[in-house]
Amino acid sequence: MKKNGRLHYFTAGEFAKLCNVNKQTLFYYDKIGLFSPEIVADSGYRFYSYEQLEVFTGISVLKEMDMPLNDIKTFLENRNPQNLLELLETKQKEAQIKIERLSYLKKYLATKSEIVLESMNASEDSVLYVTLPEEYYIFSEYLGNPEIGEITTAFIEHLNYCHSFGIFSPYPVSGIVKTDNIPGPEVYGYARIYTRIFNKIDIPHIAIKPAGTYAVIYHKGGFRSAYKSYQQLVADVRCKGYNLGDFFYEDTMLDELAMRGYNNYTLKISVQCINKN
Repeated sequence: MKKNGRLHYFTAGEFAKLCNVNKQTLFYYDKIGLFSPEIVADSGYRFYSYEQLEVFTGISVLKEMDMPLNDIKTFLENRNPQNLLELLETKQKEAQIKIERLSYLKKYLATKSEIVLESMNASEDSVLYVTLPEEYYIFSEYLGNPEIGEITTAFIEHLNYCHSFGIFSPYPVSGIVKTDNIPGPEVYGYARIYTRIFNKIDIPHIAIKPAGTYAVIYHKGGFRSAYKSYQQLVADVRCKGYNLGDFFYEDTMLDELAMRGYNNYTLKISVQCINKN
């Protein structure tokens, strides 16, 4: 660090270290006319002043906020208190949007982790009885045939419907089967395609999975043999003296993101248990 009157000057290496960047960043900013050293000695050495630290910090923050370097340069060339105030207010609003987006992404990733852990720890040989809170889901009625091609098309259309409202749920697209149509060895179809969402929202096709006692069974082995787990679930519920609710909820837990091929997927099949009067 060199001194000249009241000002303290730093070499490029010292200034870069203070700003937690490499010297090449300083050289590049100088090359494009964004941020230049206060002094360039005859020897070619560059020196930066203490007063320039605030400007460089501002550039770094604006760059972190995805402001293009050319726009930062334009601002600096025309800087004044009013322009700075307007820029700061704009970036505060953008920062809030980023915070909300990152908060949602954190929740999304945490929920995905919970789904995977639940699937990994699940036993497929037993029926569990759990008390679940009220849940919300967005659905599409399914009127097609049970062929996999038509169901896949319906899943894609349902996803597009969700995305049209800006809904990107961590819960996989899944199916609902009416309990008056218990799956057997033949291919079975869905009454609805649905996606669970975090909160109730005011758009069409939002439904409630009611709170209550649910019988749950995990099926590991994909869709073709899932009817066996459906039948085991129904037999157990009836043995316990319950009536079946209106729907089976078939949630795809481990899908193509975790496993390769339909036959390796893990399904979570649940049905509400209704006390007999």
